Amino acid sequence: MSEYLQVRSNGQITLPAPTRRKAKIKEGDLLEVVVDIDGTIRLVPKLAVDRALAEKYQLEDVNWALKQKDNKD
Repeated sequence: MSEYLQVRSNGQITLPAPTRRKAKIKEGDLLEVVVDIDGTIRLVPKLAVDRALAEKYQLEDVNWALKQKDNKD
């Protein structure tokens, strides 16, 4: 079932409650806006990750990969 949204004067839209529930979107959630070549707009839910935590896991991944490489040699 299609729903229609109206763009307000400041560019805001409101996602209707049934749409938010179906997409499991809650207040404060982050959405990525993707505009496709044909002008289609997609809203993609995203998770925020603390930068320091992300860097820590990236370093752990690099160290793990290096150990795997050393084990093969």
